[in-house]
Amino acid sequence: MSTLSVSARWTFRLHRWALAVWAALVVVGAGLLVWLAGPLMDEAARGWQQLQACQASVCTIDNAAMGRYSSLYDLLTDGMFLMPFLVAAWAGATLTARELESGTGLLAWTQGVTPARWLASRLALPALAVTAGGGVLVALHRYAWSASEDRVDTRAGWWLLRTFYANGPALVAVCLAALALGALTGLLVPRTLPALGITVGATALLFAAAHWLMPYLWPSVTEVSRFQDGYRGLYTGVELSHGMTTLSGARVPTPECAARSMDMCRRIYEQHGGTGFYTTFHPASHDWPLQLTTSAVLLLVTALLTAASFAVLRRRTG
Repeated sequence: MSTLSVSARWTFRLHRWALAVWAALVVVGAGLLVWLAGPLMDEAARGWQQLQACQASVCTIDNAAMGRYSSLYDLLTDGMFLMPFLVAAWAGATLTARELESGTGLLAWTQGVTPARWLASRLALPALAVTAGGGVLVALHRYAWSASEDRVDTRAGWWLLRTFYANGPALVAVCLAALALGALTGLLVPRTLPALGITVGATALLFAAAHWLMPYLWPSVTEVSRFQDGYRGLYTGVELSHGMTTLSGARVPTPECAARSMDMCRRIYEQHGGTGFYTTFHPASHDWPLQLTTSAVLLLVTALLTAASFAVLRRRTG
């Protein structure tokens, strides 16, 4: 039996409880998402149809079903959005820091397992579990979200922060980056609690940076409209900017207008040289391009963090 397989078995034994908890969370989450997309969705849709058909002042409407659907959707979406921080907390606390702090890592290196194989085994199994479990949850969440289209009025927009990540591979990529970040932090700061705190904080910064960069990873769309038509595309996708177009073709912020009618505001806008409104945004057709480009950037960061972990370990062990 190779030293790598021995190290992988030891990794499984060492972290079997964490893997069991992760598997349980995935199974429970998957079951709830299937229920959300099926029976609970049907109940909420019937309640919404009753509300739409109601013409009288007093109607019998199944508000409870719609409430249960919205509450469970929010709970599951919030839970999935917090997955990277759960992975970060575990990776920072136990993946490398705890073994170096307790000395079990040093013991393994004296038993025929090279430091590089030790680290590879520590990363491979959790990465597989995160990818498989996270992928299942993301696929089921997108299925549940898609099942609500044209059936209830509470369907979340695809561009909303929590829904965007819970619906696509970018969330799995953030989790993998958090895993690699935890391994690197544990090697640099081989103390459990400090490594945990640093990893969670760094994951939050990485997540925020990825979300800030996301709209610029794919060409956006600009819609121009007349003043009387309002802003096109506003609140229908990922917005980058909106404002007023001028006679010279420039795009400037829309002047403030406290008038009660659009005609009065239009005259104020025209006095400033305005000709219409513009909105620069990403429409629904850009959902997958944004998902894939964001995932690619995060996977590149994951690869760099992993390479840095091996470099730090090689320097640490000589």
